[in-house]
Amino acid sequence: MDLIKKFLSLLWLNILWLVCCIPVITAGASTCAAFAVTLRFADEDEEVSTFRGIAGRFFKAFRQDLLQGFLLEVVTLAGLALGVFLSYLAWDSGLSLVKIALLVVYFLVVFVVLFYAYPLVARYTNSFVNTLRNSVALFAQYPNKSIKTLGLVLVELAVLAVSFKIYFTGLIILPSVIFYTISRTAKDIFFILENPVNTESEAEDSDITEEN
Repeated sequence: MDLIKKFLSLLWLNILWLVCCIPVITAGASTCAAFAVTLRFADEDEEVSTFRGIAGRFFKAFRQDLLQGFLLEVVTLAGLALGVFLSYLAWDSGLSLVKIALLVVYFLVVFVVLFYAYPLVARYTNSFVNTLRNSVALFAQYPNKSIKTLGLVLVELAVLAVSFKIYFTGLIILPSVIFYTISRTAKDIFFILENPVNTESEAEDSDITEEN
């Protein structure tokens, strides 16, 4: 996929994601659907080589993952809301190195729990609890890949945050770029799980079941 085509594909996906986030309660399902597409981008799947193919795959996944996406959205918003509340309490009572360190640890835990959760929902059929557990397990099992990808995502999130001061320009493309960044790593890990070589099936260890 050449650079211009990739940019246009991510832009189109981002438009679909934004539109389906408008009802708010469907933002989680919209994010799962976006990951269903970006995982195929990472695989260079012909299914998503056209705008029509991207839309078809997106809306199929959107309908399929509506409930799981909603549950993930609730957990995501709850985790972020609690983090913001704790940050406010720490600021109000006077910041210290210990409080800052505890806040950093808290947000890292939230990231780890959710980091692979959306792509897991997009790729596999599983219970909600197992999905969260698998997200943590995969992060712990592949720390080098995961930490590097998390670093890239944090940089992209920082750019997105800065873009809010310039008429929210980053929202036009950056969310789908973030999804794609995570998907490239998730795709490699999923390939290892699905194609174990000379080892016991790691997929069983992670309780991953049927692929979507």
